[in-house]
Amino acid sequence: MDIQNNTLVRYGLLEMLEQEFGVQIGEDELEKIELAKQCIKVYDSPEEFFQSTGWAKDNPELSDFQYLLENNICKWIEGKVWYFSRIQFEEQLKKLDK
Repeated sequence: MDIQNNTLVRYGLLEMLEQEFGVQIGEDELEKIELAKQCIKVYDSPEEFFQSTGWAKDNPELSDFQYLLENNICKWIEGKVWYFSRIQFEEQLKKLDK
């Protein structure tokens, strides 16, 4: 995705982040947008998400997929499971601000 040179791509990503995950980033904050893009992972199924991330092992009390959907951790988008790692994003923002 060409975030810097393609306004439509940038705007689409920002809208998706805000609508699906509640993350607001300004259109001119290119470094933050690029960081957010790196924190998005797409999986074919909930099973693949759980297997790839180890979520159920690390968070057994929060491993119901419905919980993940209701709390904007994962989203069903066009038949795929989209995951936005807030922890990874916040850690990268701290490094960016230093």
